[in-house]
Amino acid sequence: MRLGEEEAREVHRILLEMTDRLRGHAESIRQTLAVIAQLDLVFAKARFSIEFDCTIPRFGERLLLREARHPLLEDVLRRRQRKPVPVSLELALDRRTLLISGPNTGGKTVSLKTVGLLSLMAQAALPVPAAVAEFPVFEQVLADIGDYQSIQENLSTFSAHVSHIREMALDVTPGTLVLLDELGSATDPEEGGALGVAIVEHFRAAGAFTLVSTHLMALKIYGASTEGVVNGSMGFDENTFEPTFHLQLGLPGKSAGLEIATRLGMPEDIMRRARAAIGDRERDVTRFLTELEARVSENRALEQTLREKLAAQERTEKEIAREWERRETVKLKELERRNEEALARFEEHARETIEKIAQSGDHRKATQDAQRRVSKAKREMREDFETTVLATEDDSRQDRIQPLRIAEGARVRLKNVREPARVTRFLTNDRIEVEAGFLRMQISRDDVIEVLPETGGATASKLPQGVTYKPAPQLSPAFQEINVIGRHAEEARDAVDEFLDRAVMATASRVRIVHGFGMGILRKTIQELLTAHPHVAKFYPAPQQEGGAGATIVELRE
Repeated sequence: MRLGEEEAREVHRILLEMTDRLRGHAESIRQTLAVIAQLDLVFAKARFSIEFDCTIPRFGERLLLREARHPLLEDVLRRRQRKPVPVSLELALDRRTLLISGPNTGGKTVSLKTVGLLSLMAQAALPVPAAVAEFPVFEQVLADIGDYQSIQENLSTFSAHVSHIREMALDVTPGTLVLLDELGSATDPEEGGALGVAIVEHFRAAGAFTLVSTHLMALKIYGASTEGVVNGSMGFDENTFEPTFHLQLGLPGKSAGLEIATRLGMPEDIMRRARAAIGDRERDVTRFLTELEARVSENRALEQTLREKLAAQERTEKEIAREWERRETVKLKELERRNEEALARFEEHARETIEKIAQSGDHRKATQDAQRRVSKAKREMREDFETTVLATEDDSRQDRIQPLRIAEGARVRLKNVREPARVTRFLTNDRIEVEAGFLRMQISRDDVIEVLPETGGATASKLPQGVTYKPAPQLSPAFQEINVIGRHAEEARDAVDEFLDRAVMATASRVRIVHGFGMGILRKTIQELLTAHPHVAKFYPAPQQEGGAGATIVELRE
């Protein structure tokens, strides 16, 4: 025993000595302890945020929650391998009051507690379990949730609620969050409804953000008919008679008390008497709310389907645009390749022509030969260009699926015909009559690939981006017809030869030579010229309406 006492005295001495030594560092120890506490709080917030998938709340003028969960409920359900149904709602300055109705055990009270708890957590600088969270800065949170009945203080359930709400009504300010659970209950429904409407109106007039849960029809009607008040309902599955715990804004919910009592095993004879005792008005209102909820659900499903179809359509349009751009890029590359080839051929013909002019003594004949080669190269370049461009325009037109508007007198471009034509008349719905130069033809509407403006060919705005196109000048009458009546044979021969050169340069394909009847000398001289002329593909007497034997039609080589 003596040794034990000595040991205790020695321990006491050592502790006193250590305490005396530490006393000199008391201030540093206090500061270290404060820093450790702050760090511990920061790490605790981080662990809580990770464990409950929290977000950092924002502060503004709205009360906005997306997929919010009550952390205690989530913790309890997680241990049971279940997940809570999140709450989403939005209140703003122009609608600060939310009335939540719906079935018993449907989640109304949990929704109120979630909003209140998360608001306090945000103002305590804690992350909140939600996908998105925004809160006003509340001066205070006033709540009437639960049963304040007290035998000791001689308070009934209704009296306790009224006493508590009276204190809240006296303390409310515009910067207050008010939470009222089962407002107007524990008394006559008619009187409770009237009192509940008056209480909600008081808080609304005070400018407070107010959330109320209720079963009373008077409050549901008040929410539907009052500006700035929003009805909300907790979901209920009509097939299983079970609540879905989903909060839907925009319509009131039905209490479904009879359905829930049935699900909880209430005897059937009692339930039959209960259904028979319901008045017609309550039955009609219940049926109306059921139908309204079904239509809202149907509209939401249709809205979701429409969103999916719009998204699919946008994807399709983007794919079409990409495909169109790809095709246009390929066509432009092909057009550039053809132009390069045509330019190469043109340069080759030009070199050959220059060499022949230098080597030939007959400069006039060499010049005419050069003009013919240049005209031929020009036609080939134009035909290659127009083939590609018109094919591009035709494909673009088919993509747009816009029918051509063809009218009498309109200038049109035809398939496989280089010269523009003019519509003279409509024969049937599918066939029209056109005039191209001296030719009059009956064609199908499908042969028209473009309606041209009166000023000429395709405009630059119709060409692919980055491509410029200058249309050829229209053939003037001087390039389509020549009259040599009254001239000497040699003079007429030279004039027709020069006319044919100009016609080829102007890319004419068909011309008329008027030589008259007379003794046939001019006709014979001109036919001899045409027989050996390099520009002439064939010639023949003109039709009767174009001069008959007094004129000759010449088709030029391309």
